[in-house]
Amino acid sequence: GRQVGVSEKEREMLLKSVGVLGERIYNTPIPLSYSRHTSRFLIFYASTLPLAIVGALGWATVPVMATLCWALFGILEIGNLIEEPF
Repeated sequence: GRQVGVSEKEREMLLKSVGVLGERIYNTPIPLSYSRHTSRFLIFYASTLPLAIVGALGWATVPVMATLCWALFGILEIGNLIEEPF
């Protein structure tokens, strides 16, 4: 079949518009309400998860939850730091 190519000018326009969109996304701050909602949801999840897994894990629930909370709350904090680096 016939091969359709993209001209150099079209490729440059596409890359420029992707770059502009990336800058726009990068410069848009995450709303405070979103950050608060994420924190509250994670606290609720971490508080209720032990109730669901204690029957299967018994006392192993304690180290599992400690590890899980360390990981998830760490990810949340890293996200907050990346969003506001200074």
